[in-house]
Amino acid sequence: MKKGAKMKKIIIAINFVALLFAQNGSISGTVTDADGNPLAGANVAIEGTSMGGATVGSGAYLINEVSAGTYSVTASYIGYKSGTKSVTVSDGATATVDFTLSVDALESSIVLVTGTRAAGRTSMKSPSPIDGFAEMELRKQGNGDFTETLKNQVPSFNATPLTGDGAAFVRPTSMRGLPPDNILVLTNSKRRHRSALISHFGAAMNVGAQGADVGMIPTIAVKRLEVLRDGAAAQYGSDAIAGVMNFILKDNNSGYEVHVTGGQWMQSPNGRGGETDLTLAANIGLPLTDDGFINLSFEYADRPELSRGYQHKSAADGYKGWDATGFTSDDTWGYIKNNPTDNTDDWQTAMNWGRPISSGFRSVWNAGLKINDNVDAYAFGNFADTFGEYSFFLRAPGKSGALTAIPLDPADPSKGNFSWGDTYPLGFTPRLEGHGDDVSSVIGIRGNSDMGIDYDFSASYGSNYLHYNLRNSLNLSWGPYSTHNFEIGDLQQGETNLNADFSYAVSDAMNIAFGAEWREEKYTMYQGQKEAWMPGPWSMSHLLVNPESADSSNYTAPGLAANGMPGTSPDAAGVFDRQNTAFYVDAEYAMGDALLLQAAFRSEEFSDGNSTSDFKVAGRYSLGNLLTLRGGYSTGFRAPTPGQMNYTGVVTSFDGVTGMQVQEGTLKATDPLCVALGGKALVPEDAVNTSFGLTANPMTGFNMTFDMYTIEITGKLLKSRSISIEGNPEFSELAFYTNALDTKTSGYDLVAIYNLDNTTVSMAYNHNETEVLKQTQVNGVNPVSDGGVDNLQLNLPKDRMTMTLTQNLGDAWSLMARLNYYGESWDERGTYDRDNPSESSKDKIDAVSFIDVEASYRVSDNLSVVFGANNVTNAYPTEIATRASQGMPYPRRSPLGYHGGFTYMRLMYTF
Repeated sequence: MKKGAKMKKIIIAINFVALLFAQNGSISGTVTDADGNPLAGANVAIEGTSMGGATVGSGAYLINEVSAGTYSVTASYIGYKSGTKSVTVSDGATATVDFTLSVDALESSIVLVTGTRAAGRTSMKSPSPIDGFAEMELRKQGNGDFTETLKNQVPSFNATPLTGDGAAFVRPTSMRGLPPDNILVLTNSKRRHRSALISHFGAAMNVGAQGADVGMIPTIAVKRLEVLRDGAAAQYGSDAIAGVMNFILKDNNSGYEVHVTGGQWMQSPNGRGGETDLTLAANIGLPLTDDGFINLSFEYADRPELSRGYQHKSAADGYKGWDATGFTSDDTWGYIKNNPTDNTDDWQTAMNWGRPISSGFRSVWNAGLKINDNVDAYAFGNFADTFGEYSFFLRAPGKSGALTAIPLDPADPSKGNFSWGDTYPLGFTPRLEGHGDDVSSVIGIRGNSDMGIDYDFSASYGSNYLHYNLRNSLNLSWGPYSTHNFEIGDLQQGETNLNADFSYAVSDAMNIAFGAEWREEKYTMYQGQKEAWMPGPWSMSHLLVNPESADSSNYTAPGLAANGMPGTSPDAAGVFDRQNTAFYVDAEYAMGDALLLQAAFRSEEFSDGNSTSDFKVAGRYSLGNLLTLRGGYSTGFRAPTPGQMNYTGVVTSFDGVTGMQVQEGTLKATDPLCVALGGKALVPEDAVNTSFGLTANPMTGFNMTFDMYTIEITGKLLKSRSISIEGNPEFSELAFYTNALDTKTSGYDLVAIYNLDNTTVSMAYNHNETEVLKQTQVNGVNPVSDGGVDNLQLNLPKDRMTMTLTQNLGDAWSLMARLNYYGESWDERGTYDRDNPSESSKDKIDAVSFIDVEASYRVSDNLSVVFGANNVTNAYPTEIATRASQGMPYPRRSPLGYHGGFTYMRLMYTF
């Protein structure tokens, strides 16, 4: 017997004896979603009476003492369309009424709490554009990557593939063309800490960004996601320029849910494919006394490395099993392209192009307890332990300083030479391991005072820790004694928040909120092992004459640190912190159901001497359900992080023309070397956000929103171009962060949804353009190159659309099909000819569409099975030429990705 049915029968049996002696009847049944999953905590009410109840973990409910008669019974659950059925109750009998609720795709009936401190309101009646996504919509993504789920659900949200160095472990994201540190991330309406990673390599404005890592939150933990697509710095503080993401966690106090998802990648053009992803997830709801709950969520994911490139031309002949016998170095690339499956099982690429290895455990907990009728205590947090491994560029013979000859004895060249090139005649490829720990905890108490003031006091701490290990590398300045594995130095971001928030309903029409926040950010750079950063005994060998050279020239200068990612030196290591205090006030005034006005003001003081004051005004005028007009104007800011102000490090890149290795130093802007080049202390970015839009409900089941926006940023913080410097033994190029640019981002969002019985059709479209208005020159030079400006304006598609069809076929089957569209864009490398784009050395990336499909079958009351495919046609982006010699045929940082199609199956069991 299925557990859900068994539970229902147990409930009926318990009450059977009582019913024998009663003249009244009862109503019982279950409430489930379209996939057959029980909806614990759903409300079931008898219309026209005060009688009702809530479902338990199995989805079962029971309403006793119902007088004989005919009633309308309604079941409701947040994020789902309510259902109403008629039932006749007889004395001494139990009437059974089961409900299957479908998702309200627009969420227009969901009360959303983001962007307001008054009573929540629906997305259709909000003065600012806001989306609400229920749990069922969020889990319709097969590969278990929450970042990918957000990309498919929020059209203005983009996520590019994992790229190089530390960015291989925290996926670069953007919203409305702005970087992740312009997006404020909340959990249960409380600020979430940012990642320790500063993305020194990234697409467009992502260069130098330090945002929150939303990938640390397991999908199964989320009850609802709210996305405010509007500036909100005057309400929430720094970072909320592009918008706000608010993850509302599950809070049911009963029920268990287990998901097992396995999937396989389709064969790629290079002959690879068949890699298997696995995700295990569980959610548990438990009572915390009779007046509370504790909800626990867990996820484990294992994702292997994906290889979607070809062989590196410099290493193709004979590298790790590759057999290119009979082919010259000139035609090897063409041979590989035309014969991709040859040697697939026997050879390895000299460097990997594709998703890095990743695995990890993620968990979230959420708890609440009613102290009395007016006071509630709450707590929530997360813990995650993740691992990743990424392949660096090939260090090819003749193009890497690590493989040149040095004297066997650093004091006596006459004793002969030594070269690691003898050990690695075909070159070597460093590998970077990243081990991440992410933890957070929030505790608070909220309630209502005798004066009618609602209050919320909370304290939180969050930390993101990245441990790096560089493998298969060397430090040539240590000669033949160089180690090959390096602890290069860890990074940690820690944040502490204290909040006091108050809200007072002056009348039914007016609400005033005010509060204060104290926050501390602390960025720690830990020292690496000495061999990773310290020059060794061979560091001065370039001053000696090489007796084996034909022209009696000196030895080539050796690298002075770990090749690929030098370690953190004692001078660079340290703890960098900053505190800030904020005060805010906001007010909302409603003139009947038609007009709503909203205003907010916030002032912040930072311990580094910066301060800012910002405001927001917004309004909405409703003409009933037919049409609602809305708009807003706000100022905002984003303060540079302690990490961005103090990071010092060296990274290895390769010249795009010569292919030679280049050491680039990134120093803090106030370093004397940077000051000499025009660097100066960083200040907050200032933003002005203007929006205007409308919502419409012209007929039953159809809803539409359309919103236009403009975001102007003054003093946009970016990493400068690489500046060549002379005479520095550690690096040949230098970069630093600077408030260099004034930018303007404008666009519009269109969302339309039509519900008809068991069919839902939805469309979401975003058009977004970024324009660089001005550069503030540094030492007489534009700090961002023409190519960098081109990337800001052209690297991301200007158009993005999703169209989704969902069809429920009875109680058992549910089908979904989604069309994804990305407009054209331009690759990051090369230059763009504005007068004649067809003559540009940049490669154009054509627009592309691909389709996701999913079918869900309800096997029993407790078990559902899901089959699906992402990118079912196995589409790939336009092939480009700029990295062909390195084996990469696709654009590296395009949000459409280059991993191909993925098929999956998921089992979902509830009890």
